[in-house]
Amino acid sequence: MGFRYRNYLLRSKSIQLGESNRWTLQVTVSTHKGSSGEPREQTFSSENTFSSKEMADMEGIIFARKIIDGEIPGLSIDVL
Repeated sequence: MGFRYRNYLLRSKSIQLGESNRWTLQVTVSTHKGSSGEPREQTFSSENTFSSKEMADMEGIIFARKIIDGEIPGLSIDVL
């Protein structure tokens, strides 16, 4: 699942935790920067778990937006 937000592409990947019915998330934030326009990306994950794949995907995008907006202490896209 991918979305655009503030010139970034956000991709969320839900990951099922073993044989459980719980899911976690992994998000990749990417952009094109520099004179060559090369794509740059950074991946983040969360320890939160969710009851469905869909919920993990949706929360992944919200998580990525909060990282971009500087709302998650310790997580930043400054290296992009």
